Amino acid sequence: MRLVTIFNLKFEIWNLEFGIFNELYSMNKQIIKEFNNPDTLLVVTLYPKQGELYSEGTSGVAMYTKNILTRMKRRVVVFANIYDKSRTYTEGNALILRCFDRASLFMWVKIFNELQTFKKARTVLVQFDFAIYGSLLNTLFLLPFLLILRLKGYKISVVNHHVVIDINKLAGHVGLTDKISDKMKAMLMNTVFHIFYRVLGFLTHEVIVLEETLKTALSSLIPVAKITTTPIGVDTQLKGIEKVKARQKLEIPANAKVILFFGFINWFKGADFFTKTFADQPTLLNKPLRAIIAGGISPTQKDKLHYQKYYSDVVQSAKGSKSTHITGYVPQKDIALYFSAADLVVLPYRHFMTASGVLSLVFSYKKPFIISEQLSEMFTSEDINQSLAKAGLLRKDFVFQLTPNSCKRIAEKVLHNGIKKKMEKFSTLMQDHRSYEQTALLYDQKNLEKITINTAVFQPKVETALAEA
Repeated sequence: MRLVTIFNLKFEIWNLEFGIFNELYSMNKQIIKEFNNPDTLLVVTLYPKQGELYSEGTSGVAMYTKNILTRMKRRVVVFANIYDKSRTYTEGNALILRCFDRASLFMWVKIFNELQTFKKARTVLVQFDFAIYGSLLNTLFLLPFLLILRLKGYKISVVNHHVVIDINKLAGHVGLTDKISDKMKAMLMNTVFHIFYRVLGFLTHEVIVLEETLKTALSSLIPVAKITTTPIGVDTQLKGIEKVKARQKLEIPANAKVILFFGFINWFKGADFFTKTFADQPTLLNKPLRAIIAGGISPTQKDKLHYQKYYSDVVQSAKGSKSTHITGYVPQKDIALYFSAADLVVLPYRHFMTASGVLSLVFSYKKPFIISEQLSEMFTSEDINQSLAKAGLLRKDFVFQLTPNSCKRIAEKVLHNGIKKKMEKFSTLMQDHRSYEQTALLYDQKNLEKITINTAVFQPKVETALAEA
């Protein structure tokens, strides 16, 4: 009897680890039937919590994906990360199957097993960057997963959120120093990245990037015909509140000049540069200064020793300042408060490897902004250049060199003269070009000639949780 019990226990553990126990077996068969059809898009990604767009402990990729999927007209099955426990539910046009743990080496096995429930769906979209799926080994296991899908006849698209051609440009982000051992490590990492991209291009039908400049960079490793640019979306449903009311709720003086750094505290986004630039500056344009980092620890970096030291240094730098404040994680309901309270948003990126979700929010809330010379690479896109020209803006109006003096000078320039009105017009134009509705339409049309949805049974819904924040 004892041997039987032990055998049964081991069998159950094996089933759970490899994904053979499929949660969908307990679901309503009608729901499975509804989503198991050729028009369904199968999406592998991190995903926010039910009812949220911005969830603590996940990445910007999750927010981006949900903003797209909730605006699509076709059915979607999302194979998502587990939070507390595995759950399956529907949100609008999507069936969310929380089926994988980023800490498990068998996560791709489990995803593949769950994916087999929808045998009639043959189109797969994978959201990807090098940090979101856990360890580097887990990330590399994506390639065998894609190979099996390709051999089984699936049509595969991968959204490549980060393009890393030279890891040396991200030295502080990955903890590399000037030591010879780290230089050798950088050479090895670059080799691995280059091989990874080449194999990725071979296995997929399409690689999607979020800015035209990233397409140019990636075309050195993947045939340009396989690369598509689909710009990051702008949420036109987001609305701010009156600046006075926002500042009252945040206990910020009405006469203060408020500059905002929004998002996770990361090296490549320049959080430390922001604190060092403004920590010792009590005023700006003869007004009390409030420099706010509205964000906290990076969930994809927090377990790395070099990042823990970096994060601690940023926190300590802000603690010693009367003008600089770090909020920690900003819940969804408070995002509008910080953008509404701000006079200026600062984006001091050290390297342009990904489209900026923060800049997308800047366009949503129509806030004045300044960006580093490094991030300005994304401003080569045709729609951005057209919008700048129509708004009467020049890059020199809002682009600064990554030095404290240059940053302060451009900040004062934007706040002091009539550039703010031009920026509001520019944001309106960018909303027209890059609304999530427009972006979702592009994804709807990918690899699908027609969409056949029985709207009498299935009604897509557009979530507006952030718009109500």
